[in-house]
Parts: sequence; C-alpha cells; structure tokens
Amino acid sequence: MFLKILLITLACIIIIFLLVGLYLISPKKPNKKTAMIMEQVKFAHRGIYNNKEKTPENSMKAFKKALDLKYGIEFDIRETKDNEIVIFHDDDLQRMCNDPRSVNELTLQELKELTLLDSNEKIPTLEEVLKLINGEVPLLVEYKAGLPGCECEELCVLARPILEKYSGKYIIESFNPDVLHWYKKHQPSILRGQLSMGIQCYVVALGKERAKQFSKKKRFMLTHLLYNYIGRPHFISYRWQDIKFAVKLNKLFGAKIACWTVVEKSASEKLLNEYDSIIFENHLA
Repeated sequence: MFLKILLITLACIIIIFLLVGLYLISPKKPNKKTAMIMEQVKFAHRGIYNNKEKTPENSMKAFKKALDLKYGIEFDIRETKDNEIVIFHDDDLQRMCNDPRSVNELTLQELKELTLLDSNEKIPTLEEVLKLINGEVPLLVEYKAGLPGCECEELCVLARPILEKYSGKYIIESFNPDVLHWYKKHQPSILRGQLSMGIQCYVVALGKERAKQFSKKKRFMLTHLLYNYIGRPHFISYRWQDIKFAVKLNKLFGAKIACWTVVEKSASEKLLNEYDSIIFENHLA
C-alpha cells in the first residue's frame, strides 16, 4: 500500500512539474496573416556591412545596400541621454567610435559628432532609417534593453510613436522578456520575438564581469525559454548552433523560428528549409 501511494505521489509530482514547465515555455501562436511578415525572410544583420571597408554595421550605407538587394533588415535600437532613439548595437561606443562612453551618456547631437569606425558614416536615428526603408522591405527591430530584470518601459514608450507612424512591415525582438510583455499589453498585434542562445554563450557575449551580474538561474531560464510566460512570444529568435529541445517544442506549439547569425550560404539554405527566417551576415544569402 505504501509503495502504491509513493508511486502515485511521484507520478503526480512529475505531472505537475511537466504542466508548470509547459505553462512557462508556451508561446503565443501568431495568426497566419501576421506570421507572413517573417516567413522565408532573409534579414541582413545590421545591414549589408563590412566594417573594414567603410560600410560599417548599423549605418545608413549598410542599410541602403540591403535595401537595394531587397533583403529584410535587422537593426538595434537604443535610447540617448536626451530620449532620442538611435540605431546602435553595443552599450558603449568604444568598438565602433573609439569612445569609452555609453550611448545613453550622450545626447543625440553629441552622438552625431562621432563617426562609425574609419568612415564618414554617423550613428543614424530610428526615424532616419525608417524614412530610408520606406516600407520596401520587412524590418526586424531588436530592442537593446538589457537582460531579464532590466528596465525597458521607457525605450518601448519612446519608440512607439515613431514606429506607429511607419507604414511598412516590422516585427520586434529582445533578450529582455519585459519588452515582449510591454508589447503584449500595449501592442499585441505586433509580432514579438524572444531572443536567446545556448547557456555557454553568455560569458562570450557579455564578458566575464557582466556575465557575473546575470545569475546562472536567469541564464538557465532564458536559454530554455522559461521566460516565455512573461511575454508569450510569437516567434523565437535563437542562435542557430544552439537550437535544441526548447526551441523545437516552441515550433511544435506554433511559434515561428528565426535563426541567428548565419555566416555561410550553405547554412542559410539549410536553415530556411527547416525554419522560418534567418538573420545573416558576411555573405549574400
């Protein structure tokens, strides 16, 4: 009798554990019409750029090249000190502008005094890029709002009126599930994606010191898409080399899958056959 009760108890615990896991990881299945925005789209990562040949990433020149080739375009948005929205990937300006300060320490005017690498290109604003693209290709807008637990509402609020005036097609993504939660609450019709990667990538991506500030528990949750309950993403944007069970389970539940960052043409072709979108660089997909 005792053994029977024990087995029943263990079975109940396992079932509850599985149900909780499914609740946490489940995405929001997009409707077919909305999902078409990203189906079989090749997004040029930060434009068609070459940092060694005066066509720097996230520059107007790189975006114009991608536009001319009719690729979708992925770019990153950040907030300036004076609450403007600019296109820039890194937290600080060191790598791209040889300036140790952070983007949010400077006003837009101060940022416009800098150039990107050894070029004449300036840091563009979101409005400038949207005017250039003018609805000709789909856009993938990555919100640079930190990792889970980082404040993101101000960036979402500031970007909203700019994107609302844009008549072209766009989708959004972020590593921060709170960005997705904001969109779920305020603009649920916009396709929203959860960015993630393998647990081994955080030190490489963030550096040792910043990675230490992001607990192993949070890394585990983000890697295994267990923050999906916060924003209920329509799609998962995942480092393609790390795709495993959690991503495939989301696909089974109806989420779209975007793969980043693909650097070989052969991989681009293979991944587009299996998933919905790719984010590529270093080749013409």
